[in-house]
Amino acid sequence: MLVNVIAISAVAVILLIALITGLVKGFTNTKTWATEYLFTVILSVLVYALADLSGMKPWLAFSLKIGTAVVFMLLFALLSSRGKSMLENAMAKSRKRSYYKQYGAREQNRLQILDAIEKGDERAYKSLTKREFPESSGGAGVANAVCGAITLMIKAVVVFGLVAMAVFAVLDFTQLPFVAEKLGKVYESGVWKFVSKFLFDFVAIGVIFFAIRSGFRSGVISVLWAVAVLGMIGGSVYLSYWLSFNNASFISTAGSLANGAFGGAADRCAEIMNGLGMSKVTDVTVCQLVITAAMSLILIIVSVVIGAVVGGIIGRARDGAAFNTADGIIGAVVAFAVVCAIMLFAGAVLYSLRDLDMMAAFDGYMHYTASDGTVKPAAIASVFYDANPLNGLKFIADLPVRGWFA
Repeated sequence: MLVNVIAISAVAVILLIALITGLVKGFTNTKTWATEYLFTVILSVLVYALADLSGMKPWLAFSLKIGTAVVFMLLFALLSSRGKSMLENAMAKSRKRSYYKQYGAREQNRLQILDAIEKGDERAYKSLTKREFPESSGGAGVANAVCGAITLMIKAVVVFGLVAMAVFAVLDFTQLPFVAEKLGKVYESGVWKFVSKFLFDFVAIGVIFFAIRSGFRSGVISVLWAVAVLGMIGGSVYLSYWLSFNNASFISTAGSLANGAFGGAADRCAEIMNGLGMSKVTDVTVCQLVITAAMSLILIIVSVVIGAVVGGIIGRARDGAAFNTADGIIGAVVAFAVVCAIMLFAGAVLYSLRDLDMMAAFDGYMHYTASDGTVKPAAIASVFYDANPLNGLKFIADLPVRGWFA
């Protein structure tokens, strides 16, 4: 009960802060990505939760679903941009009209200031020069404040909701005893059962959404460099893994750690991982994974630093509105293609492991029970999982991933 009160109070405070900040900043000075993202998810899921594409070819279904989501993204971005432009123009006209309504008072105040200077009346001079003539933005200003408040409140809800969903989902995937004991009521609640239906739809659309936005803002050169940095990060992890599991010196070091200070912790971790279905994991394997993680972290930090330095140079090299727009459009297309390719590959690999016990929770989130009792796949995320066009390809089946969990 106390936890619920604290959570509700925290949400109320966050919404109140968002409300006040939004009223002060106004819609024209507020970033609207959260609203665009939320409505994109809602409409995309609504359309394809109702439409049945099960008989359609995988690539066609993928193109249709992802294409619809992208169209919604662009549409809401355009509406947001046009809305801000219209409000800015309306407020500018209201302020101009307000200025001319006060023109006589302004002129009279100016003459009074000159008169105070001529008479040497310092007190009157200070009073008159401090006088303000605020220009009213009229009804457009009120609309701007209200829309700003609504937008920031939506952003607070979206950010808080995404973080909460991610935390609860990760905890649920662990299947650890304390999770069911402490959070069992949360997972059994109607709210979680409803929200969990769309968890991976939020993830899939979110990755594409932010990739397109980042690609447009950064440009194709920055996107390609980001891909190169991701390659460096992936290579760092693979190199660390290969050395830890194939190099005699690293294997010997892992054995020493397992027999030394890390022995007890490594044994407990191995037992937990065995319970999750990874029967080949031993205390030495755990120490090898620790070495892999440590080396990966160091190499990733180096890769990120290099990426940031070169990225800054690339950012300063971009100049000119026309070049930025063209570069941004190409960058958005490239970023979209890259993340879709990555998610298709990752989804196909995960789908090939769906029969393992450890994948039961994940697979459960990819499906939901409709009001008529039928089990349906996630409206959008399914194109990266059970409706993935890459499913069944030989090179996916030949990957050694399954052997890691045998």
